[in-house]
Amino acid sequence: MKIAYLLLATAPMWAQAPLKPVIAPSSPERSAVSRTALTDLEGSLDSKLRAANDKDPFEVLGLTRGLYLQGYGAVLTTEASLIRTPIISPFKRTIGPEEAARVHQRKLANLPVLKKTMQAMWRDAALALTSIPDNEQVVLAVRVLYQPWEDTTGLPAQILMKGPRKAALTGDIQTEEE
Repeated sequence: MKIAYLLLATAPMWAQAPLKPVIAPSSPERSAVSRTALTDLEGSLDSKLRAANDKDPFEVLGLTRGLYLQGYGAVLTTEASLIRTPIISPFKRTIGPEEAARVHQRKLANLPVLKKTMQAMWRDAALALTSIPDNEQVVLAVRVLYQPWEDTTGLPAQILMKGPRKAALTGDIQTEEE
């Protein structure tokens, strides 16, 4: 009787499908840019953006994020406001038209500063990324954020600068605004 119970208890073991050997997937190609190099570059670009204008500083709203796309190049993005914009709060329930107009004028005045800073940031990034081929792209995008009450006439939602890495020596980069 004990043998019958033993056979009955172990029957499911023989009914299972045989185990297949596990084969590790092939290792992906090694990236031309190390994660450490991108992290260092991200921090450097954040510092440059924060220090760009002492008189009316940008408000950096998100840390720079970078990634390398094999065969394309490096893409770096961040979010910022052209100035430290006043916000509506329990202590300040509205933004008056005069203050809104001043904010708009300050942002328009800071726009050329952002573009000049981005050109320097793009060049620094292209020069720092020596491990990527000269013909691959370096893309720097800054999303410019606004409060719902702001007048955005003449102000972009995004500025994008891109070009092949070798353009760092010639300064031939493309700028797009949306």
